[in-house]
Amino acid sequence: MNINETVQNERKSDWLKVIAMVTMLIDHAAYYLVPHNTTIYLVMRIIGRVAFPIFAYYVAMGFKRTSNINKYMGRMLVFALITQVPFYFFSHGEFYLNVMFTFFMALLMLKFYEKNNLIWVVMLFLADVANMDYGAYGLLIILIFYLFGDNKKKAFLLLLLLSLVYDSLKVLEYGNLQWSFYIQSLCVMAVPIIYFKFKQIRINKYISYLFYPVHISIIVLIEKFL
Repeated sequence: MNINETVQNERKSDWLKVIAMVTMLIDHAAYYLVPHNTTIYLVMRIIGRVAFPIFAYYVAMGFKRTSNINKYMGRMLVFALITQVPFYFFSHGEFYLNVMFTFFMALLMLKFYEKNNLIWVVMLFLADVANMDYGAYGLLIILIFYLFGDNKKKAFLLLLLLSLVYDSLKVLEYGNLQWSFYIQSLCVMAVPIIYFKFKQIRINKYISYLFYPVHISIIVLIEKFL
């Protein structure tokens, strides 16, 4: 499958967006509402590993096919700012930027990358310094799909390798080897889903943008009033 076929498949159906939104909801509900020392929590978080790579794929493909990258980046930044209000409570008042800031930074990174400007490397550093969700790791996933979105095997192997390194660094950081630290590597489950040929459905593009701040707000309100 070449990159044009990949983009055409992405345009034909929005099932991927639905799967990404549902798995993200499951992941966030577990993180905020379910006791962390339970099996159901772990299962829900594992299911949630599917969400980010799918969104990362959409960002990479969106960069390739957009006719106005500045407008695309502006829209991402606006929704990042909107989302940060409920996300502040979701992150328990810590300074932590939501994933739409990560996507905005990734688009900026790709813009510099296409111009062969090494500033794109600085974007990786800034994503971690600014404490963005997924940080440099998230940007590198998007770069993988940007470069190898037409090669399922390469995308799978590079995503697996990157995730294993990411999880291993967490083990070194905490100084405690637990298999649960490696669940992020299960995000490779998203690759066969991304390249599966779904039946055609279309949803308004703003639904996926709005879903992020809305579902976080609902989760925070549920915890507050229950």
